[in-house]
Order: sequence, then structure tokens, then C-alpha cells
Amino acid sequence: MEEKSEVIEAERVLALGWRPRLLVLGALLAGLGALVYPAVLRELALSVLNREGSSHGLFVPLVSGWFLWRERGRIRRAELGVSLLPGSLVIAAGFVLLFVSRRGTEIALPSISFLTVACGLVLLVLGSGVFRVVSFPLLFLAAMIPLPATVYDQVAEWVRAVNTGGSVCLTQALHVPIYRQGYTIQLPNGSLFVNTSCSGIRYLLSYLVFSLPYGYLFKRGLTARTLTVLAALPVSIVASVLRLSSIYLAVYFIGPVMARHRPHVLLSWFVFLGVLVLAISGDQYISRMWEKRQRA
Repeated sequence: MEEKSEVIEAERVLALGWRPRLLVLGALLAGLGALVYPAVLRELALSVLNREGSSHGLFVPLVSGWFLWRERGRIRRAELGVSLLPGSLVIAAGFVLLFVSRRGTEIALPSISFLTVACGLVLLVLGSGVFRVVSFPLLFLAAMIPLPATVYDQVAEWVRAVNTGGSVCLTQALHVPIYRQGYTIQLPNGSLFVNTSCSGIRYLLSYLVFSLPYGYLFKRGLTARTLTVLAALPVSIVASVLRLSSIYLAVYFIGPVMARHRPHVLLSWFVFLGVLVLAISGDQYISRMWEKRQRA
């Protein structure tokens, strides 16, 4: 008799439509955010709004929302269900991450913990069929989580060394009298210092994050998508070298005023968007040529 009642209860749960399930999911996420993760979510929001270590964080939830809207038809057609065991295991893993993260001061791990629990709740409440459709926009939210400070500093130092050396070589190749002493750049009419914020780490992270939705939309197969993401590294280095070189040239030909904040930001955005457009155009051209060759 008890087994029969459990079967009936399970059938009732499975019979629930979209609206009650979404209400339950929203209530669970709101409860977690208010009771378990309030400090983590507040700190994460502040780091994104202040653009600490990146310039892409504000766009990540917008891109995720666009993907959900784009896939709304597939989401409606997906089979609703209850993935009890997988959902429970993912939720448990998320809480384990939260417990481990309490020993540190970084927000990366507790933020990943919240996202993991959210994925488990989607599995539990909506089922694996719906989760397969929404998995990319849901997991893409991890791109807004800032890197741990130690990892960020190590990567920033490496790209600063590579981009500073490359930009000085490029500028010297244009017959501009420029000299480097560490990260101090000497020009006839001014002296510049390449600090961590100008290292190119923001370019690298932004291009890397952009490559994820681009690969998901325009590439087929794991290999092609992986190569697209890996291509973000050389693209970011080229863009960073061009950005620093353009600042050196602007200071040399126009004056030290070009190293101030506003001209510096305008040049940075101009180079970032220009390289991004060229990279996309080149990739699309190569893809078309490859498809023609395959058909031939």
C-alpha cells in the first residue's frame, strides 16, 4: 500500500506543468540566494559591476538570457521530468564545494558552488531533457565569476611580459625611437609604464569568453569548438600588442595626452573591436572555403 502511494505521488509530480515547476525552481533559488549564499552573490555582483579584472562580466548574463530566448521553442518541446538521483548528486557536490570554500577568502569557489546547486535543481525539478537544452546558457554564467587572485596575477604577469616585448619590437620596426627598461617605456617625448591592468589580461579573458558562444553557435563538433576557444589566446596577444603599439605611436606623434584615461580607453576599444571583427571575418571566410572544398 505504501509503495502504491509513492507511485501515485511520483505520477502527480511528473504531471505538473511548466508554471508550477518554474515557481518551485524560482522559490528554491531565491531561498538559497537569501539564506545560504547572500554574501557570495553580493560580492559577485559588486565584482562584476566594478569590472574587477575583466570587462565582460556585465555581458555574460545578457548573452545567457539571449540563448535561453533563442532556444525557447526547444525548451517548450523538451520533455519535462524529475531526475532525482542525478539532481541530488549535483546538489550534494555543490554543497561540498561550499563547505570546502569556507576555508578561503576567494569568491570563485562559492560562486561555482551556487551555480552547481542551481544546475542540480534544474535537473531535479525540470528533468534531464530540459537540462540538456539549457545547459550551455546556464553553465556559461560561470564566465562572469572572477579568477582567483593568484591565478589572475600569474596569467597577467605572463601576458604583460609577452605583450610588452612584442609591442616594443613592433614599434621599433616602424623606426620609432623607443626603449624599454623592464615595464617602463621610454619615448623622446614621454615615459610610460605598463601596469597589470594594461597587461592584456582583460583582452585575453574577454576574447576567451566571447569564443565560447561563438563556437557554440557557428561550429559543429567538439574539435572545432575547442580550436575556436584555443584561438582566443593568439588573437588576444595580437590585439594587445597592437593596442600597446598604438598607444606608443599616439604618444610619439600626438603627445603624452594620448596616454591619459579617455584616449587610452578609446584606443583600447577601437583595437579590441577591430581585431574581433577581423578575426570573425577571417574565420567565416576560411569556413566557407573549407565547406566548398568538402563539397567539391
